[in-house]
Amino acid sequence: MSMVSEKWLSLFNNIEDDEQLDEFLKTTSGDSLQDWEEKFLQYEQWGKDYIERELGTILYDEYNPQEKLRVSIHWLDLFKPICFKYLERLTSFLNKAQCITNTNEFILDIESVFFEICMNMSYRTVVLEINDLRRASRLKGEDSKKRYNYFINTLLKDRDYILEFYKKYPVLFELLDKKISNILDYIEQIILNFEENLLDLESYFNYKDLKLSSIDFNAGDTHSNGKSVCILRLNTKKKLVYKPRNMSIDVNLSLFSKEFAHRFGLSESLFVPKTLSKDSYSFVEFIEEKECNSLQEVEAYYTNMGKLLAFLHIFGAKDYHGENILACQEYPYLIDNETILHFSEPVNITSNSQNIYNFVTNSVYSVGILPMSLYSANNDKGMEIGALNSGERRESPYLSHQLANVGTDEIRIEKVFKMVGDFPSTVRYKGNNVSCSNYLNEVQRGFETIYKVVLQNRDIVSRMIVKYFENCETRYIYRNTNVYAQFLETSHHPELLKNKYDFEMYLLRLFEYGDVANFFDNVMMKDEVCQFRKGDIPIFYANTSSNEIRNGLGRYICSLDGHSIVNKVLNRITSLSDDNLLRQKRIINMAFMGSELFPKKSRISEEHTNTETITSNIINRISSAKFEFNTEISWLSMVAMNKNYEIYPMDYSLYSGTSGMILGITSIDDTRLRTLLPGVINYTNNYIKELQGNFPVHQLGAFTGVYGYLYTLCVLREEGTPFVEDIEEIIYETLSSTFRHLRNIDNLDIIGGLAGILGVLIKIQKTMLDSSRVTELTQKLSEGVVQKILEKYKKDGFWIENDPGYAHGNYGIITQLYRYSLSNTCKSDAKTSIISCIKEYLDKERSLLCGKNCFPLRNNVKYYSWCNGIVGIVNAKNYLETNEFPDKFLKTEVQDYSNKILNQDSTLDNSICHGSIGNLVILDSILGYSVDIENRIATESSSYLLDKETYECDDWGILTGEMGILMANDRKSRTRLNDILLLN
Repeated sequence: MSMVSEKWLSLFNNIEDDEQLDEFLKTTSGDSLQDWEEKFLQYEQWGKDYIERELGTILYDEYNPQEKLRVSIHWLDLFKPICFKYLERLTSFLNKAQCITNTNEFILDIESVFFEICMNMSYRTVVLEINDLRRASRLKGEDSKKRYNYFINTLLKDRDYILEFYKKYPVLFELLDKKISNILDYIEQIILNFEENLLDLESYFNYKDLKLSSIDFNAGDTHSNGKSVCILRLNTKKKLVYKPRNMSIDVNLSLFSKEFAHRFGLSESLFVPKTLSKDSYSFVEFIEEKECNSLQEVEAYYTNMGKLLAFLHIFGAKDYHGENILACQEYPYLIDNETILHFSEPVNITSNSQNIYNFVTNSVYSVGILPMSLYSANNDKGMEIGALNSGERRESPYLSHQLANVGTDEIRIEKVFKMVGDFPSTVRYKGNNVSCSNYLNEVQRGFETIYKVVLQNRDIVSRMIVKYFENCETRYIYRNTNVYAQFLETSHHPELLKNKYDFEMYLLRLFEYGDVANFFDNVMMKDEVCQFRKGDIPIFYANTSSNEIRNGLGRYICSLDGHSIVNKVLNRITSLSDDNLLRQKRIINMAFMGSELFPKKSRISEEHTNTETITSNIINRISSAKFEFNTEISWLSMVAMNKNYEIYPMDYSLYSGTSGMILGITSIDDTRLRTLLPGVINYTNNYIKELQGNFPVHQLGAFTGVYGYLYTLCVLREEGTPFVEDIEEIIYETLSSTFRHLRNIDNLDIIGGLAGILGVLIKIQKTMLDSSRVTELTQKLSEGVVQKILEKYKKDGFWIENDPGYAHGNYGIITQLYRYSLSNTCKSDAKTSIISCIKEYLDKERSLLCGKNCFPLRNNVKYYSWCNGIVGIVNAKNYLETNEFPDKFLKTEVQDYSNKILNQDSTLDNSICHGSIGNLVILDSILGYSVDIENRIATESSSYLLDKETYECDDWGILTGEMGILMANDRKSRTRLNDILLLN
């Protein structure tokens, strides 16, 4: 292995040696590793010769850029050779142009653009160079600032040093030269197109005596040889947007909107800027952001957003985040419609989870308008990106580069989280951003209006789709633009700019992110590399009728299989229904909920429906919301935390997944529910099988992971439920596959940690007495878990600091430890240690509580709740007391706390986990039957159900959803619900 190939291997994740690299290079480039190494060695000299030739022909010494640029770009002199070369050409071109207001000012503006581009592409290399020079003692001066000034004022003005720098980094010079050359070509093209269409522009936009004052290039990425969206500033103080592509789809969208409004007696609902579209470029009306003049306009804006969401959903649009919609009073303007008609790959669906994922992918969730966040798991940060948003300041969840110690020879690049500006889609009123949180009803109203019009007039709308959108050009998204941007940024690393074949090798890294053997992937990735080579973000377009894919220069790439984009839109229209409308409205509500932008609840009613009506309604709702595929049944689900959420198929968990649904269904004597059971069990079993024993540590827990499924299997076995075969085998294989993971779990709580797993192991030990291999493995696992939990207490004097709560705190651990101490497999020394730890904990607690009215819980919890509040603690104490834990105070404490809980007003949350109904279920198990508790459960359930019917959402599980409420209204199920909470 040579030093060169060793360096190249470090660029790849999946190529481990020279042999693999050689095969990879032959497949992707047609050349062998040996060929590449030879080219690398040849370039070592060729690169230096290239710089000698190029710099020797540019007479830039007398050229002085405008001085004000030095404030933001200290290294102007480094870029003078390149910028001077192309500014000379621009000057020559402008001398012939007739449409420029002031040639000198125009050139100065373009000069700024050129230098900024050079700065952005080379700052990492220059920072490294300054530090290299400092370490080599080549910078003169008494202090850090003077040495930096020596670099600026002496070295960068020395032609020999400029030559030395670019000989060291010849690829940087080549990239800068190509980039500025392409930008200049583009500027000349814009001016020629402006002059050629001058009369049309004046007529179409109603302007007179038009001239071009300047061009702003800050409006987007470059594609197709340096082209980007830019703003044309005119002599009339007006602006036009110049887009380097045909925009017939925008023109037709506007025509479609007008006909739709006229046919169905509506006001216009799609707001598109006026567009003069040509073969390969377009001039577009510049829409100014304007705030609303009244709250009525704010309401109208959000109603229009709902209408827009319906259209975009029906079109199958993607990527309509906050940058692509602009708020102009009550009108949400569509300012980037490249993805309004989106090609989606054919999907081979083999399971219900795939079926549900496919539904979500094609739902309103994927349009981009709804509140949602861009989340970085690495940094545990999220940022709003939805066109509907809170209007709050945004901080990027990704680290960006920023120069530090500027003005010194210790200049460096640091990574920071940068603030990001407001979205243009955020509506404003009286100088303030207006959150969408109070306008969910308006969004829903607008959405339903358009959806129903299309539903009731399918044939007419379908003909309109064909009329306006056949054979249009639309963006084809092969890869996320953020991935492209990051890849391009990294390609400017200094170590890749010394030899062209280092740079080229890095570009081939792209082939790791696709299937080289697949013809489509292969041709697409080769074209991506070609576009990156020019410093552009790759871009592709599809024909809406033929599925032909072309790159931004119009070069044919290939044709895609499957229905055309237009046919897929027609199929979407055919699939519209009242049931689907309800599903979409649920997702809209869930997006607002998950982003914590949901309207604040109020107590709706204190009257209650009778229990039979409540249970019947919930059963009907659960049944009608199911997704069925082949022999599998499941539901949609959502997980949300810290304003970040995800909508996906229900998992197999006990907390909110199908394990909990199975326990709910089997505890209620209802034929409608029982017919669902085989399908739900099939879904759960298949879901588990697909994982093939590869359970991440965070998906092992009793309530959030696979151990909850094992708990459910034990309950089914105890009941003799006939739908699951090989329960013993499933349990044994799962225990075996997770054995090694248990050592790596630091979380001790009952929800996702070791205490919950211990609770399930106790259940298995009790249920599987006829299987010696299961019980032996269970005992071994239990002993290890208990030892780890006890060691933690002995070391720290607590299990979880400052959190006595049940779900994530000490009382969940205490309960399962005591349960274990009662089992036949618990050894006497372990039992003694458990009793001792619990007694010591209770003594400390009472000492701490002396004279206090409130139990000290962790921060930001609901005091009266099962999960983290006092209710879960009382339930745990009650378990200890009823199972004869040796403590004389428990009975009184349970009685006193239970009475306090009973006398509390109801909360706005009614769920089992952290709401009123869960509290009442636990009180019922402690205090026994009472008419008062029964009535209160019915009242709270009525309120819950009315709230759900008002704001529909997919929330069906037992701890936060409707199955839990259903179980609370059935006495037999209520007992099971409490058993689940305790893992009995």
